[in-house]
Amino acid sequence: MAEDGWRLRPPTLEDCDELGRVHMAVWRDAYAGIMPADYLAGLSDERSAENWRRQLSAPEWREGQTLLVVDPSGALAGFAGAGPSRDEDAPTDWELYVVNLLPHARGTGVADRLLDELVGDRDATLWVVEDNARARAFYARRGFVDEGGRSEHPATGTPEIRLIRRVGR
Repeated sequence: MAEDGWRLRPPTLEDCDELGRVHMAVWRDAYAGIMPADYLAGLSDERSAENWRRQLSAPEWREGQTLLVVDPSGALAGFAGAGPSRDEDAPTDWELYVVNLLPHARGTGVADRLLDELVGDRDATLWVVEDNARARAFYARRGFVDEGGRSEHPATGTPEIRLIRRVGR
């Protein structure tokens, strides 16, 4: 446990219900005004929990590529994940898939700890919603720059951009 009481740990199947709730709460907060309100209102904590159960039960699940954030009170406050790049045209082998934090976890330094644990000193890419200024500022501070890749969130058409960080260049 860190001095400040924030902890990182791998998820378990017992976390899935709470993880589904936190995941959807983060999305409703982070993407309000960026993604369509009806899409965000239709997000389901239960469907998210079921997706997490499927992921954690899958034979290809790799422990250590997803970490949960536990706040000083012991409550789940977010998660992050990374692993091999999923892009066919990947400019790096490693991708930061997600950093999702509830509002009270932002600004605590825990996002930096997640990035250090999951990406470390590797070259890496990530996809970020283009209008998510807070996330883009965090990634820029950590050395990620616009790589030129463009996509759209499949369910909403919200523009996304690919960022890249090259280490030691």
